[in-house]
Amino acid sequence: MHKSTLIRLSAGALALAGVWTAYTQNAPTQPLTFKQLKDDLWVIEGTSNGASDAGNIAVLVTSEGVVLVDDRFAQDFPEVMSVVRKITPLPVKYVLNTHHHGDHTGGNAQMLPNAEILIQANARKHMIDTHMPGPPHITFTREASVFLGGKEVRAVYSGRGHTDGDVAVFIPHDRAIHLGDLMAGTNGVTNPVMDYSSGASLKAWPATLDGALKLDPEIVIPGHGAVTDKAGLQAHRNKIAAVLTCATTLVNENKSVDEIGKTMVTEFDFKPINLRPLDGLITELKNAN
Repeated sequence: MHKSTLIRLSAGALALAGVWTAYTQNAPTQPLTFKQLKDDLWVIEGTSNGASDAGNIAVLVTSEGVVLVDDRFAQDFPEVMSVVRKITPLPVKYVLNTHHHGDHTGGNAQMLPNAEILIQANARKHMIDTHMPGPPHITFTREASVFLGGKEVRAVYSGRGHTDGDVAVFIPHDRAIHLGDLMAGTNGVTNPVMDYSSGASLKAWPATLDGALKLDPEIVIPGHGAVTDKAGLQAHRNKIAAVLTCATTLVNENKSVDEIGKTMVTEFDFKPINLRPLDGLITELKNAN
């Protein structure tokens, strides 16, 4: 990788807020597929089309209505609701957002007239600050639960990671968890993408995933990619920790952005989206010393 290419990838002009704005505005709608995970739990699977990979949606059906975790892009709303109706005729009563990015919250504005939406307080602030549509009316800082049809869905904030507003959404009776982009990729065990414009932290990320592991999930739904299990989550946590260890060593050795980027590509197969936050990562790790 040439130095000029890496610098272009990691420059401040490519702050991830702008990247996600373009990402959510330009992603094409793809046919949605869904699968049943438990008697009352389904996942509407995100579509993979290069950079236009929309998020997974969890669908929990209760006797009193439906709870969704995330709602994809705005343009996907009609098809999302069509899939929900294939699963159940009951209405959507609650949506829990895992974080604020538009491939997970784009349907909020169209959901709000008929459903309550919950989001972590930092994530709502990012929606307001960047003028995103559909900011939820209800926020929380550390933990919140909704109860519907005798079933609980619990959103837990364990700390910073992909942003400073990521939550794990846990369904205790199914031992199922939706992690949003705290875990996101076609193979589950993935490289981190830090949105430093929204409070991300690679340093905090492993401990944040430890919080999810303590919930002892059996089913793990990533923000993108195939559903996995607790062992998959543990492997993902270990991968993030390995990236952190390597990056910390390189920063402490005063390696250049170019050298750090080359090592991350060689050791961890970093892609352009993983390389974009390198300047922010270096700043974070330098400030931690």
